Amino acid sequence: MKINIKLKLSPSADPIEREVSAGTTIEELIDEYASQLPYRIITVRVDGVNLLPTHVLEKDCKLTLCDIRDVTAYRVFQRGLIMLYLKAVHDIYGDSASAIIHNSVNRGIFTTLKANDCAPDLRQIEDRMRKLVDSNLPIEYKEGNTYKIVEYTNTFYGALPASTGYIAPFALDAMHGGILLRLPHPSDPSKLAVYQSDAGIFDAYDKEKCFLSSLGLSFIKDLNHHIEADAAAEIIGMAELRQIVRIKTITHRIEEEGKRVILVAGPSSSGKTTFSKRIIDALAEHGGPEPLYLGTDDYFLDREFTPRDANGEYNFEGLDAMDVELFVRNIGELLSGKEADLPRYDFIDGKKHFGERRTKLEEGQRIVVEGIHGLNAKMSVGIDESTKFKVYISPLTQLNVDDHNRVPSTDARLIRRMVRDNRTRGRSVEETIRQWPKVREGESVNIFPYNNEADEVFNSTLVYELAVMKKHALPLLKEIKPDNIVYQYAKWMTRFLSVFASIEDESAIPANSIIREFIGGGKYYA
Repeated sequence: MKINIKLKLSPSADPIEREVSAGTTIEELIDEYASQLPYRIITVRVDGVNLLPTHVLEKDCKLTLCDIRDVTAYRVFQRGLIMLYLKAVHDIYGDSASAIIHNSVNRGIFTTLKANDCAPDLRQIEDRMRKLVDSNLPIEYKEGNTYKIVEYTNTFYGALPASTGYIAPFALDAMHGGILLRLPHPSDPSKLAVYQSDAGIFDAYDKEKCFLSSLGLSFIKDLNHHIEADAAAEIIGMAELRQIVRIKTITHRIEEEGKRVILVAGPSSSGKTTFSKRIIDALAEHGGPEPLYLGTDDYFLDREFTPRDANGEYNFEGLDAMDVELFVRNIGELLSGKEADLPRYDFIDGKKHFGERRTKLEEGQRIVVEGIHGLNAKMSVGIDESTKFKVYISPLTQLNVDDHNRVPSTDARLIRRMVRDNRTRGRSVEETIRQWPKVREGESVNIFPYNNEADEVFNSTLVYELAVMKKHALPLLKEIKPDNIVYQYAKWMTRFLSVFASIEDESAIPANSIIREFIGGGKYYA
């Protein structure tokens, strides 16, 4: 029997209409079009449902082939790499080995391994992983989120690749007393992401882990236990107090070093605006004039000069979308005691407007600049380095599901953004999810390569936040219908949030909390 299919070789490709025999596997189609596929296919959307290439076609359908540039395929690949690593460790060291998957860092996944009270042999583990890939062993789904490679089983909260042969390229490196699982980045699926210095980020992760340990929180189930025991307010208080202490430490250093230009940068939904305002408040408490807040969004080029991406859409993420010359000139005028005509960018007409914000600094007054390019030296070229203080901010989550299932910081940021953009901009969850890969691509180019330039790293995660976000995000996610292109991802996010107990009473959350930037009801946000 023949069936009709509409095949897209990538999410952005035009569909190919053709007939195939019922019983054809998607792998057979992939082999047929191999010369036209730039990267390895990991998942396939069949009538909107994410499936593996081993799926057998039995009826008319629409298919979209996805490599790791697709967010769902990337997650499947990551989980597959973790399973491959754990299988190799088990094969070499047996049940005596204890491997823990911690967090994403340096465009890889950080793990620790204890094996027979001796230092693990990375090359032996990596060689075993490569042999498993070459063997192309099936990764079987059993039941209850359990997956199996030969006799080895483990639990994962999400799909894995169809077989070990799909898990390449990868590499293992020693890092910070542990092991870094290196993998490709979605921006270039064909090769491993470039390794770079990350001491500040790793230190922030490590401190968060120690803090959570002091509260008796290792996994999500521990947080749920506190919430169910009516101890949510206590957890909220401790998490917020920790951020207060960190902000005081940073402001003390700014004052001690006599810095006048504080540059705050970080990826989307990190809480940059709230953090900047809290830095301003904290510095003002020590006397002297309140620092001037300056957002780099007002320094976009006028729309007619804004560069476009490969799809012809405006690209606001790159440095070439910024009026760097005007920004540097304004900062120079302010620091030299002159009056500066600061622009106000209107996103409706796409133009900068002048004459509304003529500003002159008081003696000793500081400037707090917030924007994604703050750590890029090209953004502030010509400004005296001795006067700059750079802060990188990001929510670096350390509370995982269990030893082998982590909570990606990216997910926490996306949930923040979904809730905020729907509340303040009327933006649908569908639109936010669809734009997210483009946002992430911009971050990989314009933000992450510069985080090691920071004088301080501020971890904006709040251990309780997803328990609060749950009640705000779930109703929005449930509006996504099965025929929607983002339905499968929304379904996964719904399942992810369901793991958390819900904090319904938000009265313990301070008015100036970073979480208020997203849920509202605080000092800076209605």
